[in-house]
Amino acid sequence: MKFHYQNIFGELLQERRMRGDHLLPKKYFAAHYLSLNILKNLYISLFETVVFARENQFELQYLNPVILYRTVEGSIGSPDNVLLGLDIKYNLWRKVSLYSQFILDEFKIGEIRAKSGWWANKYAFQVGIKSFDLLGISHLDAQVEYNVARPYTYSHNAGIAHYSHYSQSLAHPLGANFRESIVKVTYQQGWHWFFTLRALTMRTGEDQDTLNWGSNILLANDGRVQDYNNEILQGIKTDIGMLGFDLSYQIKHGLFLDVFYQYRKEESALTIRNQKSSYIGGGIRWNLRRRWNEF
Repeated sequence: MKFHYQNIFGELLQERRMRGDHLLPKKYFAAHYLSLNILKNLYISLFETVVFARENQFELQYLNPVILYRTVEGSIGSPDNVLLGLDIKYNLWRKVSLYSQFILDEFKIGEIRAKSGWWANKYAFQVGIKSFDLLGISHLDAQVEYNVARPYTYSHNAGIAHYSHYSQSLAHPLGANFRESIVKVTYQQGWHWFFTLRALTMRTGEDQDTLNWGSNILLANDGRVQDYNNEILQGIKTDIGMLGFDLSYQIKHGLFLDVFYQYRKEESALTIRNQKSSYIGGGIRWNLRRRWNEF
Protein backbone atom coordinates (compact mmCIF):
# COMPACT_ATOMS: atom_id res chain seq x y z
CA MET A 1 0.00 0.00 0.00
CA LYS A 2 1.45 3.36 -1.07
CA PHE A 3 0.73 6.66 0.64
CA HIS A 4 1.47 10.35 0.23
CA TYR A 5 1.46 12.79 3.13
CA GLN A 6 1.55 16.57 2.83
CA ASN A 7 1.59 19.30 5.47
CA ILE A 8 0.91 22.93 4.44
CA PHE A 9 1.19 26.18 6.40
CA GLY A 10 -0.18 29.17 4.56
CA GLU A 11 -0.84 32.89 4.71
CA LEU A 12 -4.13 34.32 3.42
CA LEU A 13 -5.43 37.82 2.85
CA GLN A 14 -8.61 39.02 4.51
CA GLU A 15 -11.41 40.95 2.85
CA ARG A 16 -10.75 43.61 0.23
CA ARG A 17 -11.77 46.48 2.45
CA MET A 18 -8.81 48.86 2.14
CA ARG A 19 -7.91 51.32 -0.57
CA GLY A 20 -4.68 53.11 -1.22
CA ASP A 21 -1.19 52.14 -0.18
CA HIS A 22 -1.82 49.89 2.81
CA LEU A 23 -0.68 46.48 3.95
CA LEU A 24 -3.64 44.12 3.79
CA PRO A 25 -4.44 42.29 7.05
CA LYS A 26 -3.43 38.64 7.05
CA LYS A 27 -4.83 35.44 8.42
CA TYR A 28 -3.25 31.99 8.50
CA PHE A 29 -4.14 28.36 8.02
CA ALA A 30 -2.61 24.91 8.38
CA ALA A 31 -3.56 21.74 6.51
CA HIS A 32 -2.81 18.02 6.32
CA TYR A 33 -3.45 15.73 3.36
CA LEU A 34 -3.00 11.95 3.50
CA SER A 35 -3.54 9.90 0.33
CA LEU A 36 -3.62 6.08 0.45
CA ASN A 37 -3.43 3.73 -2.52
CA ILE A 38 -5.49 0.94 -0.90
CA LEU A 39 -5.77 -1.27 -3.98
CA LYS A 40 -4.39 -1.04 -7.50
CA ASN A 41 -7.51 0.89 -8.56
CA LEU A 42 -8.78 2.32 -5.27
CA TYR A 43 -7.54 5.61 -3.75
CA ILE A 44 -8.66 7.14 -0.46
CA SER A 45 -7.54 10.50 0.92
CA LEU A 46 -8.06 12.27 4.23
CA PHE A 47 -7.91 16.04 4.44
CA GLU A 48 -8.09 18.56 7.24
CA THR A 49 -7.50 22.27 7.49
CA VAL A 50 -7.86 24.95 10.14
CA VAL A 51 -8.24 28.68 9.49
CA PHE A 52 -7.13 30.74 12.47
CA ALA A 53 -9.59 33.19 14.03
CA ARG A 54 -6.82 35.69 14.74
CA GLU A 55 -5.63 38.58 12.64
CA ASN A 56 -1.92 38.77 11.74
CA GLN A 57 -1.07 36.00 14.17
CA PHE A 58 0.06 32.41 13.58
CA GLU A 59 -0.93 29.85 16.22
CA LEU A 60 2.30 27.96 16.94
CA GLN A 61 0.52 24.91 18.35
CA TYR A 62 -0.66 24.09 14.82
CA LEU A 63 2.93 23.44 13.75
CA ASN A 64 2.23 19.88 14.89
CA PRO A 65 2.87 17.78 11.74
CA VAL A 66 0.61 14.92 12.86
CA ILE A 67 -2.80 14.68 11.21
CA LEU A 68 -6.02 15.42 13.14
CA TYR A 69 -5.85 19.03 14.32
CA ARG A 70 -9.12 18.71 16.18
CA THR A 71 -7.27 17.71 19.35
CA VAL A 72 -5.05 20.81 19.15
CA GLU A 73 -8.01 23.05 18.40
CA GLY A 74 -9.91 21.69 21.40
CA SER A 75 -6.94 22.20 23.70
CA ILE A 76 -6.86 25.95 22.95
CA GLY A 77 -10.61 26.46 23.38
CA SER A 78 -11.93 25.71 19.86
CA PRO A 79 -11.75 29.29 18.54
CA ASP A 80 -10.83 28.35 14.96
CA ASN A 81 -12.52 26.99 11.86
CA VAL A 82 -11.67 23.31 11.31
CA LEU A 83 -12.79 21.34 8.25
CA LEU A 84 -12.39 17.59 7.67
CA GLY A 85 -12.56 15.93 4.26
CA LEU A 86 -12.60 12.52 2.59
CA ASP A 87 -11.79 11.71 -1.06
CA ILE A 88 -12.49 8.39 -2.78
CA LYS A 89 -11.55 7.41 -6.32
CA TYR A 90 -12.19 4.03 -7.97
CA ASN A 91 -11.08 3.08 -11.48
CA LEU A 92 -13.02 0.54 -13.54
CA TRP A 93 -11.80 -1.31 -16.64
CA ARG A 94 -9.20 1.43 -17.33
CA LYS A 95 -11.98 3.39 -19.05
CA VAL A 96 -14.15 4.67 -16.18
CA SER A 97 -13.25 6.56 -13.04
CA LEU A 98 -15.70 7.07 -10.16
CA TYR A 99 -14.88 9.73 -7.58
CA SER A 100 -16.42 11.44 -4.59
CA GLN A 101 -15.49 14.06 -2.01
CA PHE A 102 -17.07 14.90 1.32
CA ILE A 103 -16.24 17.89 3.54
CA LEU A 104 -17.47 18.21 7.10
CA ASP A 105 -17.42 21.64 8.70
CA GLU A 106 -19.51 21.06 11.82
CA PHE A 107 -22.32 18.77 12.96
CA LYS A 108 -24.23 17.36 15.91
CA ILE A 109 -25.38 13.77 15.46
CA GLY A 110 -28.52 14.25 17.54
CA GLU A 111 -29.70 17.09 15.33
CA ILE A 112 -28.98 15.07 12.18
CA ARG A 113 -31.09 12.17 13.47
CA ALA A 114 -33.87 14.56 14.44
CA LYS A 115 -33.84 16.07 10.90
CA SER A 116 -34.31 19.45 12.55
CA GLY A 117 -32.49 21.50 9.94
CA TRP A 118 -30.09 22.76 12.58
CA TRP A 119 -27.93 25.52 11.11
CA ALA A 120 -24.58 24.07 12.25
CA ASN A 121 -24.98 20.73 10.46
CA LYS A 122 -22.62 22.06 7.81
CA TYR A 123 -21.24 19.83 5.09
CA ALA A 124 -20.71 19.58 1.33
CA PHE A 125 -20.17 16.68 -1.04
CA GLN A 126 -19.32 15.86 -4.63
CA VAL A 127 -19.93 12.78 -6.78
CA GLY A 128 -18.69 12.30 -10.32
CA ILE A 129 -17.78 9.93 -13.10
CA LYS A 130 -15.22 10.19 -15.90
CA SER A 131 -15.23 8.03 -19.00
CA PHE A 132 -12.27 7.70 -21.37
CA ASP A 133 -12.45 6.76 -25.06
CA LEU A 134 -16.22 7.03 -24.92
CA LEU A 135 -18.15 4.85 -27.42
CA GLY A 136 -14.84 3.34 -28.47
CA ILE A 137 -13.65 6.64 -29.96
CA SER A 138 -10.03 7.33 -29.13
CA HIS A 139 -9.42 10.51 -27.09
CA LEU A 140 -13.14 11.22 -26.65
CA ASP A 141 -13.61 11.73 -22.89
CA ALA A 142 -16.66 12.74 -20.86
CA GLN A 143 -17.23 13.82 -17.27
CA VAL A 144 -20.41 14.27 -15.22
CA GLU A 145 -20.30 15.83 -11.75
CA TYR A 146 -22.75 16.86 -9.03
CA ASN A 147 -21.93 19.21 -6.11
CA VAL A 148 -23.93 20.22 -3.04
CA ALA A 149 -23.16 22.48 -0.07
CA ARG A 150 -25.46 23.16 2.87
CA PRO A 151 -26.12 26.70 4.15
CA TYR A 152 -23.37 28.29 6.29
CA THR A 153 -20.76 25.68 5.27
CA TYR A 154 -17.21 27.17 5.23
CA SER A 155 -18.39 30.15 7.31
CA HIS A 156 -17.55 30.90 10.95
CA ASN A 157 -18.86 32.97 13.82
CA ALA A 158 -15.56 34.85 13.94
CA GLY A 159 -15.26 37.57 11.36
CA ILE A 160 -12.03 36.33 9.73
CA ALA A 161 -12.01 32.52 10.10
CA HIS A 162 -14.19 31.80 7.06
CA TYR A 163 -12.64 29.53 4.41
CA SER A 164 -11.60 32.28 1.99
CA HIS A 165 -8.72 34.32 0.60
CA TYR A 166 -8.98 37.96 -0.50
CA SER A 167 -12.79 37.81 -0.31
CA GLN A 168 -12.87 34.74 -2.57
CA SER A 169 -14.09 31.32 -1.47
CA LEU A 170 -11.36 28.67 -1.39
CA ALA A 171 -13.86 25.88 -2.09
CA HIS A 172 -16.47 27.01 -4.65
CA PRO A 173 -17.31 30.35 -6.32
CA LEU A 174 -20.92 30.14 -5.09
CA GLY A 175 -19.79 29.85 -1.47
CA ALA A 176 -22.45 27.61 0.09
CA ASN A 177 -26.18 26.85 -0.03
CA PHE A 178 -26.22 25.52 -3.61
CA ARG A 179 -26.63 22.54 -5.92
CA GLU A 180 -24.61 22.23 -9.12
CA SER A 181 -24.47 19.83 -12.09
CA ILE A 182 -21.59 19.78 -14.59
CA VAL A 183 -21.15 17.98 -17.92
CA LYS A 184 -17.84 18.20 -19.77
CA VAL A 185 -16.78 16.55 -23.05
CA THR A 186 -13.26 16.73 -24.49
CA TYR A 187 -11.91 15.41 -27.78
CA GLN A 188 -8.50 15.38 -29.39
CA GLN A 189 -8.34 14.96 -33.17
CA GLY A 190 -4.91 13.86 -34.21
CA TRP A 191 -1.95 15.88 -33.05
CA HIS A 192 -3.28 19.37 -33.77
CA TRP A 193 -6.93 19.79 -32.72
CA PHE A 194 -8.40 19.92 -29.20
CA PHE A 195 -12.10 20.48 -28.42
CA THR A 196 -13.85 21.05 -25.08
CA LEU A 197 -17.58 21.45 -24.50
CA ARG A 198 -18.97 22.11 -21.00
CA ALA A 199 -22.40 22.82 -19.58
CA LEU A 200 -23.22 23.85 -15.99
CA THR A 201 -26.51 24.33 -14.19
CA MET A 202 -26.45 25.87 -10.72
CA ARG A 203 -29.19 26.70 -8.25
CA THR A 204 -28.51 28.68 -5.09
CA GLY A 205 -30.37 30.50 -2.35
CA GLU A 206 -28.91 33.99 -2.13
CA ASP A 207 -28.96 36.37 0.80
CA GLN A 208 -31.18 39.45 0.67
CA ASP A 209 -30.30 42.76 2.26
CA THR A 210 -29.38 42.00 5.88
CA LEU A 211 -30.81 38.46 5.90
CA ASN A 212 -28.04 35.86 6.11
CA TRP A 213 -29.45 32.63 4.64
CA GLY A 214 -26.03 30.96 4.49
CA SER A 215 -24.88 31.62 0.92
CA ASN A 216 -22.20 34.25 1.55
CA ILE A 217 -19.42 32.56 3.55
CA LEU A 218 -17.81 35.94 4.33
CA LEU A 219 -20.66 36.79 6.71
CA ALA A 220 -20.33 35.74 10.34
CA ASN A 221 -22.84 32.93 10.87
CA ASP A 222 -23.93 34.22 14.27
CA GLY A 223 -26.08 36.64 12.22
CA ARG A 224 -28.10 33.77 10.71
CA VAL A 225 -31.82 34.10 10.15
CA GLN A 226 -32.81 31.02 12.16
CA ASP A 227 -31.30 28.13 14.12
CA TYR A 228 -33.63 25.39 12.86
CA ASN A 229 -35.54 24.43 9.69
CA ASN A 230 -32.61 25.41 7.49
CA GLU A 231 -32.45 23.68 4.12
CA ILE A 232 -30.42 23.86 0.93
CA LEU A 233 -31.52 26.67 -1.45
CA GLN A 234 -33.24 28.67 1.27
CA GLY A 235 -33.31 32.41 0.62
CA ILE A 236 -33.69 34.05 -2.81
CA LYS A 237 -33.90 31.25 -5.38
CA THR A 238 -31.46 31.86 -8.22
CA ASP A 239 -30.79 29.67 -11.28
CA ILE A 240 -27.55 30.01 -13.24
CA GLY A 241 -26.78 28.26 -16.51
CA MET A 242 -23.47 28.31 -18.39
CA LEU A 243 -22.40 26.88 -21.72
CA GLY A 244 -18.83 27.01 -22.96
CA PHE A 245 -16.79 25.82 -25.92
CA ASP A 246 -13.00 25.81 -26.30
CA LEU A 247 -11.06 25.13 -29.49
CA SER A 248 -7.28 24.78 -29.58
CA TYR A 249 -4.90 24.20 -32.47
CA GLN A 250 -1.36 23.07 -31.74
CA ILE A 251 0.91 24.86 -34.17
CA LYS A 252 3.99 23.04 -32.94
CA HIS A 253 4.81 21.14 -29.79
CA GLY A 254 3.72 23.27 -26.82
CA LEU A 255 2.50 26.21 -28.93
CA PHE A 256 -1.30 26.60 -29.15
CA LEU A 257 -3.76 28.93 -30.81
CA ASP A 258 -6.89 29.13 -28.60
CA VAL A 259 -10.45 30.30 -29.28
CA PHE A 260 -13.20 30.15 -26.63
CA TYR A 261 -16.83 31.09 -26.19
CA GLN A 262 -19.05 31.23 -23.09
CA TYR A 263 -22.72 32.00 -22.54
CA ARG A 264 -24.17 32.69 -19.07
CA LYS A 265 -27.78 33.16 -17.98
CA GLU A 266 -28.98 34.05 -14.49
CA GLU A 267 -32.59 34.08 -13.34
CA SER A 268 -33.51 35.18 -9.83
CA ALA A 269 -36.71 35.52 -7.83
CA LEU A 270 -35.67 39.17 -7.77
CA THR A 271 -36.15 40.22 -11.40
CA ILE A 272 -33.56 42.99 -11.10
CA ARG A 273 -30.86 40.31 -10.97
CA ASN A 274 -31.91 38.55 -14.18
CA GLN A 275 -29.21 38.84 -16.79
CA LYS A 276 -27.65 37.21 -19.84
CA SER A 277 -24.10 37.57 -21.07
CA SER A 278 -21.76 36.00 -23.57
CA TYR A 279 -18.21 36.54 -24.70
CA ILE A 280 -15.78 35.20 -27.22
CA GLY A 281 -12.03 35.40 -26.98
CA GLY A 282 -8.78 33.96 -28.15
CA GLY A 283 -5.09 33.86 -27.50
CA ILE A 284 -1.75 32.21 -28.05
CA ARG A 285 -0.49 29.79 -25.39
CA TRP A 286 3.09 28.56 -25.20
CA ASN A 287 3.97 25.81 -22.72
CA LEU A 288 7.65 26.13 -21.93
CA ARG A 289 9.60 23.35 -20.31
CA ARG A 290 13.05 23.58 -18.83
CA ARG A 291 15.12 21.24 -16.81
CA TRP A 292 16.21 22.40 -13.38
CA ASN A 293 19.92 22.19 -14.32
CA GLU A 294 19.34 24.77 -17.07
CA PHE A 295 18.74 27.58 -14.53
